[in-house]
Amino acid sequence: MGMAEILTSLSLLEGINDNTGKNPDAIAFAETFEQAFGFGFNDIYDRQYDLFRRKPCNLTKTLDAMRTALMKEYKRRKSQRDKKENEKR
Repeated sequence: MGMAEILTSLSLLEGINDNTGKNPDAIAFAETFEQAFGFGFNDIYDRQYDLFRRKPCNLTKTLDAMRTALMKEYKRRKSQRDKKENEKR
């Protein structure tokens, strides 16, 4: 379900284009994800239906987890950078 969340979000952003310069349809997008990441959605439309049936507070569980991981890493690196700068002084 997490991959369906990511795929749907990217699709809705319309920031990825196919070789004709258009936003790919859900099936083409899903097939690319399946090949790239080695898994199967079975039916992307069913996954998207399930995604939009979630409660609003659970709609972006995977994206929220990804954001949390990125922020944690950002803070860790910033802390290391600040520590190095303080050591130079």
